[in-house]
Amino acid sequence: MRNPQIIFGIFLLSLTIESYSQISGCTDPNANNYNPAANINDGSCIYNLTIYNPPLRFLLPPEIQESSGLAYFNEKLWTINDSGGLPVIYAFDTIVGQIVQRIIVDNAINIDWESLATDDDYIYIGDFGNNLGNRDDLAIYIVSKSDIPLEGDGTAGSTKITFIYSDYKGNTEKKKEHNFDCEAFIATNDSLYLFSKNRGDQKTKLYRLPKMPGDYIAELISTFNVAGLITGADINISSDEITLIGYVDQSWIPFTWLLFDYEGTNFFGGNKRRIDLLNIAATQTEAISYTISKHEVITSEGNFLFSQTAYNFNSALWTDSSPSMILDVASNKFDFSLSPNPVSKSKLTIHINKLPKGEYQIEIFDTFGRLIRIKKYNVSNMDGANKIKIKVGDYTQGTYFVRMRSGNQVVEKKFIKK
Repeated sequence: MRNPQIIFGIFLLSLTIESYSQISGCTDPNANNYNPAANINDGSCIYNLTIYNPPLRFLLPPEIQESSGLAYFNEKLWTINDSGGLPVIYAFDTIVGQIVQRIIVDNAINIDWESLATDDDYIYIGDFGNNLGNRDDLAIYIVSKSDIPLEGDGTAGSTKITFIYSDYKGNTEKKKEHNFDCEAFIATNDSLYLFSKNRGDQKTKLYRLPKMPGDYIAELISTFNVAGLITGADINISSDEITLIGYVDQSWIPFTWLLFDYEGTNFFGGNKRRIDLLNIAATQTEAISYTISKHEVITSEGNFLFSQTAYNFNSALWTDSSPSMILDVASNKFDFSLSPNPVSKSKLTIHINKLPKGEYQIEIFDTFGRLIRIKKYNVSNMDGANKIKIKVGDYTQGTYFVRMRSGNQVVEKKFIKK
């Protein structure tokens, strides 16, 4: 007969081991509330405000002025123009941004193309832009990568997914403050996952659709408060992470959300870290794509104030267990920063670095592109650093853009007046 005390002791030991192996908490060493004993990520990580200025990659050509989706395959970046554009996917090289291919998508209409997603075999085109919230013809076109030539222009056939949202009850008011727009999605496993652009509550809703052609109801899975408008997304299958990009409603300040260390397709169940891109010279950052490893490219639409632009981004700075250092590379170009930003006082200080001799012009614009102020600044000898104070006490609350010129060089930054 077995000793009851031994059996009870073994039972307590098994409970202790089990409870020890199931400790929930924040598992990211870079978070404020990191729990070194936790081995189950409960999604509770809290981070400091993080501001990052991604470096300029290149300007995009005028033909893709409204780059609203982005994908990477065949060692090229692919994009689309949004509403009213041609039913064409454009490939541009990764070095200077020159268009190298134009593929007409057969049997497709560009009502409001807003996003691209890819898997091993297909590229998916999201025709689901829905500014007024009352579209009943939401669609996703499917194009086989095998139909796209490695070089040169061409035509590719397509099949189609049509769908409605499971929580959509109809919107006959045609108003913009609604929660049924979408400009971002990803493809993984056997499904497509859509991230909504909610003007009504500044959150994003996650929906799931099958990848196969057909007519479906998009299943609402979960909601996450992103405090802004989501306009692009991409997934890195090898590292199990997702980057969302968007901008703050009305102020146009870009941001990314990094989703990582999640289980399965519970994308909002792991770490969620926001990176504010305070000084990107753009008003609508519309697309993002992983390229090699955790390197990414961001594109912004062009308008009367800013050129359509591509920027570099590297999620490894925050999602690797030991983040890389951000290195400052020596350059002959000047640069500047703004402080305080946001500014609530009467003066904004422009800190200028690496300023060669020459004449400089500072211009300030509002979000409507109206020129508020011009100031010329002359440097007669080589200075290491300079400060210029600008009176902004009488500026109304909102977002403004500082543009500094010297010869052919132009540097632009944003600031907020509180």
